[in-house]
Amino acid sequence: MQQAPVVVFDFDLTLTRWDTADRFFRWLLKRDPWRFGAVMIALPVLAPMFLFKTSRKWPIRFAVWVATLGRRPDDLAALVEEHIRSLPTGADSVFLPLALERLASHLDERHRVVVATGSLEPLARALLDQAGLAHIPLVASTLRPFLGGLARDQHCFGSNKIPMLTARGFAPPWAIAYTDHRVDLPVLALSTQMYLISPTPECLARIEQALGKPATVLAWR
Repeated sequence: MQQAPVVVFDFDLTLTRWDTADRFFRWLLKRDPWRFGAVMIALPVLAPMFLFKTSRKWPIRFAVWVATLGRRPDDLAALVEEHIRSLPTGADSVFLPLALERLASHLDERHRVVVATGSLEPLARALLDQAGLAHIPLVASTLRPFLGGLARDQHCFGSNKIPMLTARGFAPPWAIAYTDHRVDLPVLALSTQMYLISPTPECLARIEQALGKPATVLAWR
């Protein structure tokens, strides 16, 4: 029996209105002034690293570590729930209505839908669950203990999405992929159809040049 087509959705700024992990970790830093202060003190050293593609990951990893100092992986679920409750207009506003409609249409067509995201697994899972999407498989980033805080374990980002999706039973090629950013070029290259969500002109041009074919743009944002 032929398997149903697999549809891969990115999460942040594809299904959601904002970068959910970025907002979560900023919230963690700001709720404890000493954490925010530690990052500010280190900023003169960290800021120049953003100038280079090979080093810009280190300031982000440092901020995540500071935001989670004294935390364990088991603490994340409670922090995520508190963060979601703190959202100004409720969790329902996180998602783009047109994105949810498109996702629902794939489910109606009996497609195998999976969300693959660099966002934190407990955070993305809780948001999907609150939106009534608990049945949607999720492949997301994880953290591990490191020097009293938490650090990156598996990062579901860029080309690393491919082995992580494969390990979960969603091996390429994929029928359709949705994303907002060129970092997902490796996923798009292994998909028959691609949809770009409100991309910048530069992002659109780079993806079409790299893949040698036009992309369909969806103005969800």
